[in-house]
Amino acid sequence: MVSKPKKTNRLLRTLLLCAPAFLAASCVPADKATSANVTAGSSTAQPRLATYNCGEGGSLTVENFRSSVHLTEPDGTSVDLPAAPPTQQSRFGEAPYALVLEGNEALLMKSGNEPLTCRR
Repeated sequence: MVSKPKKTNRLLRTLLLCAPAFLAASCVPADKATSANVTAGSSTAQPRLATYNCGEGGSLTVENFRSSVHLTEPDGTSVDLPAAPPTQQSRFGEAPYALVLEGNEALLMKSGNEPLTCRR
């Protein structure tokens, strides 16, 4: 039997592990992010709807609304994630999830699971 304090401690550990990733993601100045997007060209632009192949892990579907995404995991679980921080258009997250979209790759992190790298 799992007691509530253990669940609370597990949630707190998860949040503490994810917090540095979100803080690091928020450290890129807006002018640098904008200039990087302009120089990278349209090949790095994220499509509105994309399916990413995760190898043996299945496929990941991402519907991108720029300030949030609707994510369907390989196991069929669906979740909506806000941009993290709100000014981002490539980093999304809300406990226990974090998603980074970069070029043709999607990195999905979920507490308690190995990170999943998927490609379009």
